[in-house]
Amino acid sequence: MNKPLTMRQVVLTYLFISLSPVLRQIPTALAGEAGRSGYLSPFWSALAILPLASIILLLIKSYPGLNIYEIMVELLGKFIAKGVLILYIFWVLFFLSAKLNAYSLILQFTLMPKTKSNYFILIMFALVYYALYRGTRTIFRFAEFTLGPIIFLISIIFICSIGNIRTDYLLPVTSNNLPATIKASKSVIAVGGNLIIALFFADELAISISNKQKRKFYFATVGFVGISFLITVFTFGITGPSLTATLPFPFYITVKSLSFFNVFERFEVIVTLLCVLSDFVTICIMFLLLMRLIQWLFDIVKREYLFLPLAVIVYYLTYLVSSTQFEYDFLYRYLIVNLNLVFQYLIPLILGLLCLIKGNNMRKKQY
Repeated sequence: MNKPLTMRQVVLTYLFISLSPVLRQIPTALAGEAGRSGYLSPFWSALAILPLASIILLLIKSYPGLNIYEIMVELLGKFIAKGVLILYIFWVLFFLSAKLNAYSLILQFTLMPKTKSNYFILIMFALVYYALYRGTRTIFRFAEFTLGPIIFLISIIFICSIGNIRTDYLLPVTSNNLPATIKASKSVIAVGGNLIIALFFADELAISISNKQKRKFYFATVGFVGISFLITVFTFGITGPSLTATLPFPFYITVKSLSFFNVFERFEVIVTLLCVLSDFVTICIMFLLLMRLIQWLFDIVKREYLFLPLAVIVYYLTYLVSSTQFEYDFLYRYLIVNLNLVFQYLIPLILGLLCLIKGNNMRKKQY
């Protein structure tokens, strides 16, 4: 378990944790903001996600072996870096609480409507604690080995349902629709910003970043855009954009409406399982980030004992943040998306600009 993380594990984990919001939130958000033309929005998101990937690679290359906190200390000074850490802690706490709420609401919506959410949350905490006990690399390896079968299952669903896609739900699209698709792409961009996890775990990556690793990083961003596009087309084309805009989990409803040769009558249960697995890895990663942030803030040597008090805080914060599907949808649209843009894009952009201004001198000085 002392081996360093690989770029492959990081990018596959990025795709894995992005899968749940792609299946759950993105089609609804795009249908609500851009109507039938919303499936074009993932392509606009590439104009923000690809530059973010370039900024992250620039920072990792300029400061090899350093994580985001150590990079901020070099570029901003220790005092300002500590202040930014506090902001990141509040963001991660809020993000974790919202993610736990979304996870429990989906299980209630699909499989166990009469089960209380605190039961689901406690089960998730137990699983996350075990995963964290096994180590950081175990979580990344789990995502690495699980993503392939999941993509394969989604591909089967998509291929088998091509004949059910109605083109009148997708066309026509005119130039008048393009401004709405650009605006709606914000929802895709907010999920694509999960790439930032590479900066938090950059100190556990190999010191040198090769061209092959860079290509993997860019390929992951293109893969995310492609998955978002295909899932949205699939959902819009079968369920329709009008209905998609009103559903909390449109991909589940879409799969539920299909019958694959009258064989897989309950195939939609697999869709719920896919989202739960993605949420599980996301919560594990976010707990790791939260414990790392607190460790950096207070210069703590060991962080293992932080999980229990943090779990208690997140548990009660989950009910404070939102407790119904309506409250969660409102928070996701107006708070989570905008906060993600700040912490996943704006702060790395500032660090990237500072790196370009004085990066060469810092590299000569330290390395």
